[in-house]
Amino acid sequence: MIRVVADKKKCVAAGLCVGREPAIFDQGADDGLVLVLRDDVTAEELEGVVESASICPSGAITVIED
Repeated sequence: MIRVVADKKKCVAAGLCVGREPAIFDQGADDGLVLVLRDDVTAEELEGVVESASICPSGAITVIED
């Protein structure tokens, strides 16, 4: 199982994750901070989620492979 976790305390609301993988990530309407729409990631989405984590300027996204 592959999961994604986002730390709102680290997020700087850059939105790069949303641009890369909008089926998984969104931004809060009030603060622009990352929202994880689904924490379970399919094999097809894995590459985009890993890239989202790597391009996140604050390191707020973690991909966990169980």
